[in-house]
Amino acid sequence: MRSRNPDVIFRDIERSIERAVDTLFSDINRDSRKLTPIRTGFARSQWRKTGKYRLGETGVKVENLAPYIAILDTGTSRQAPAGIVQPVLDQLLRRRTRL
Repeated sequence: MRSRNPDVIFRDIERSIERAVDTLFSDINRDSRKLTPIRTGFARSQWRKTGKYRLGETGVKVENLAPYIAILDTGTSRQAPAGIVQPVLDQLLRRRTRL
């Protein structure tokens, strides 16, 4: 049985939001890694999701430490001519709006 206590309900809502946002960041990281062109594999291996999302904090991010990732993200590779991040975000938005 679910609680009727407003504090418990609010905490459950917060946890659900945190889980959903954290999952979104994990999906961005996973899909960006998949879409990153492979020549040596270095750029693909440099994707990282750091931190865990908590309401009111900004401690989570997805980053790539390859020095040339910005060049790849502009679409200079034939393997990812539309870039990396924008197509990933577009795909995730389409997937999420269908829910």
